[in-house]
Amino acid sequence: MTNLKNESIEVFQFEEMNELYKEIGLVIRTQNPALHIYRFEDFNDACEWVMPPHSKSFHQVSFITDFGSSQLNINQKIVEGVHSLVYFISPQHIYSWKRDAGIKGYIVNFKLENLPFSPKDFFEKFKFFDLQELNYLQVEKRTLQRLKEVFEQLYKEYYQPSGSFSEEILQHYLLVLMYKCLNLFQEQQVKFEGLPKDNQLFYKFQNLINNYYLSKRTVKEYADLLNITANHLSERIKKETGKPALYFIANRLLIEAKNLLAYSDLEMKAIAYTLNFASPSHFGKFFKSNTDLTPLQYRHIIQAEK
Repeated sequence: MTNLKNESIEVFQFEEMNELYKEIGLVIRTQNPALHIYRFEDFNDACEWVMPPHSKSFHQVSFITDFGSSQLNINQKIVEGVHSLVYFISPQHIYSWKRDAGIKGYIVNFKLENLPFSPKDFFEKFKFFDLQELNYLQVEKRTLQRLKEVFEQLYKEYYQPSGSFSEEILQHYLLVLMYKCLNLFQEQQVKFEGLPKDNQLFYKFQNLINNYYLSKRTVKEYADLLNITANHLSERIKKETGKPALYFIANRLLIEAKNLLAYSDLEMKAIAYTLNFASPSHFGKFFKSNTDLTPLQYRHIIQAEK
């Protein structure tokens, strides 16, 4: 597998929300550059089905209330039957997605100026935005309706005619939303700490891969983040999953490559550099060694199946 140098990855950053919406193909726009809420149902067939790795200058909370017929990939396992999920994206995240037409729920974009915290205090309190933490929460049915009501209240208030204290009310609802998510996060942390140590390590390893897969391609780099040796990480992951740690690093990159080949019109060269390969030939070798197909062969097969 291609090793990368320890250097920052240049991906496109969306500075403003409307800039992102335009790129996606959404017809909605926000008049408030610091806070916006909309629904997954606002996407239509004309919108992009896949977004390559990118970042945002603002924070995002997405609440999926129904996956429709889609499957969710968590920790390299296809998890079916998960009813709802809330996940968190900060400006430090490099993020990509593949959209499913059946997904329902809410997306909240905001800048920290909407909350009464300094950036340092915000990240210390709401750790679910931290790259080193698990950035998603599975929502159980017993709490689903209550969380949905919080999002719906923010949504309704946002689209009400503006009044004298509209901004203050919206900030209040956003703060309520943050604390509601914090309650869920703390509950999940208690459950997480009750898992076997190797299982905890695997979850942390997977979360780090999702956040650093463009820049970190070696077991040692992830072991350093986890403050353990590369040999120890390799041994524990192999014992927990039956597969080497390097498999999960490569597989996350392979998932991204397949999405871009199947759902975008990007040329091979653009995909190679988007995924931070040294050259298109390095990307081709990586892809074929993991699929027995060249990237172009894979794209032709997927296109023929559509």
